[in-house]
Amino acid sequence: KRSILGSSLYTCTETTYTHYIESKEVDTLTFAAKLNDIIVLPLPIQSMPVVACQDRLLRPLHKSSVLYDAEVPGIPTTLVLSNKTGGPTKSEIVYGTSDGRLGQVEIGSISASTKWEIANPKHLSGISAIDFFDILADGVPDMIVAREDGTVEVFNFETTDEPVLKYTYNGTESITNIEGGVVGNPNYDELICCTYQGWLFGLTSQPLQNELGGEVVMVQNDELKGRIDDLKNEVDELQRRLIKERERYQTLIQTDSRAISTIREFRVNDRFQLNRDDATYNLIIESEIPIDNIILQCDVILDVLDVEKNSAVMSFSDCDPKDNNAVLVTYRCQMNTTRLEMHVRTIEGHYGTLQLYITSKIQPRCSMLRRHTIKPLSLHQRSSTAIDPNKRMNVMKITGSFSYAEIHSWIQFCLADVPDRPPVDKENRLIYTNIFLQTQLECVYKQDEAVFRSENVSTISILKDVMSKKATEKKITLNISYELSNETIASTLAQILPMISYYKTLTDQYNLIDPLKELVMDGSTDEILTPEHRKVLDNADSIREHYKQTPVHLNRLCSMVADLFIDKHKFEGTNVKAKLPILFDKLNTTFTQPQVFIDFFNSL
Repeated sequence: KRSILGSSLYTCTETTYTHYIESKEVDTLTFAAKLNDIIVLPLPIQSMPVVACQDRLLRPLHKSSVLYDAEVPGIPTTLVLSNKTGGPTKSEIVYGTSDGRLGQVEIGSISASTKWEIANPKHLSGISAIDFFDILADGVPDMIVAREDGTVEVFNFETTDEPVLKYTYNGTESITNIEGGVVGNPNYDELICCTYQGWLFGLTSQPLQNELGGEVVMVQNDELKGRIDDLKNEVDELQRRLIKERERYQTLIQTDSRAISTIREFRVNDRFQLNRDDATYNLIIESEIPIDNIILQCDVILDVLDVEKNSAVMSFSDCDPKDNNAVLVTYRCQMNTTRLEMHVRTIEGHYGTLQLYITSKIQPRCSMLRRHTIKPLSLHQRSSTAIDPNKRMNVMKITGSFSYAEIHSWIQFCLADVPDRPPVDKENRLIYTNIFLQTQLECVYKQDEAVFRSENVSTISILKDVMSKKATEKKITLNISYELSNETIASTLAQILPMISYYKTLTDQYNLIDPLKELVMDGSTDEILTPEHRKVLDNADSIREHYKQTPVHLNRLCSMVADLFIDKHKFEGTNVKAKLPILFDKLNTTFTQPQVFIDFFNSL
């Protein structure tokens, strides 16, 4: 990535920022986190570069130092100056994130302030490009947003300081860049898009039809018609030549034993990112050539969810544990499919490797292998929010003869977004948030010592098991001590039980829909229905939609309560697995009474 301002060139590689003036290096800085983009604020006195980092932080720079960290709600993937100028103060930045969020921040000298944020309730794809251009011709620059799934959105600022969505175009290929301007017709503005496969296409503001007297009349002169006909003929000829060459190639490969295909591999872009809105991982695969099928294999239990906009047929296969398979899913793609999206739901404490075998439609068949790691604490996301010192926490302290690099690598094995190399400081502090339960985790470590603090006992238990295993592999003896707080059990249950109550209520409402409809169809009037039952019928479609994943969510939440119960008593040296049927019975009957569970947890 690079940004140019005057005679200065600002560049960033994966982890290194460099500033050149007239081709001479003047500043450089290496980061622990990956750099995704860079923008330069054209401030009156001195320009200020800002880098977007993989750890969900924007970092303004001064020479070779970081001024401060500004946290954003997702991983920032693209940065642009507001209105292309930085706004009235020349210090406003618009960012897009990998989980589809948008926001604007004003970068100050000592801190950043948020102007607006746009969430992603529809779970759209990540932001790949942003531009400002007055495509609506109202005198106010519009914000043009391109997404990884081919969607283009036009936001307007005419009546408010916050963007309002005006138009949407749904494409089929991932867009890598977008820009507004005048291209094909000097009288009309257009948006030019570049796709991952290398195609360029335009979206025009030129009206192709208008309504006169109730009839649709095409606005098309002879010159335009001739140009369209010429383009159609040219495309048809190119398609005929392409089909002919493909047939010749296929025949040669299949009939001539001496023929060797020069195509050894093809480019695949894949991403495995945690979505904080629904606590699932978005797995996105893009290929430069059509995909025939994809096999997803994993050695740990997880849920693979289908995505409605996928055109592939999804099928599950039975797995034999002897083959080290826990999940095996096949996606059979339709013609010309180059992009596929999957949602994966993990279970904390279960860790392993997810593998993708991506087979192309070219002859001879070629398959690419992609691997992604499922972390032990897979639902924890890096955070810069400090933990309240007054909050009651469970504490685990580990001491032993391990180096700073070794304990750093163990933590990196457990958690995402941990830098590849330990910081130069002799002690490091990392803070994480469980995006499903909103519990926090703090890791403070140095040579021979590590301290972990969390209000979730299960988080501490998972860390203990992994650290012990890693130390055993290295033949290192660990001394582990704990300080557990019973108050944290109540706070963790207070996060889980309301969600169980919500899904239990939703299940009851779903089970009432058909009987209530039969009651009304039998000739009874809806006057006999209570207001609650009438509300269920009125919202039947919405209830059915929200119920789709309810059984999975309920099972997941009940398992978390069971793990919390087991882990609490495991630290106390008691095996309580025989008591689990009683616990599940209480989850079915008294899920609205937190004190019942607190008493049950403390009664043994």
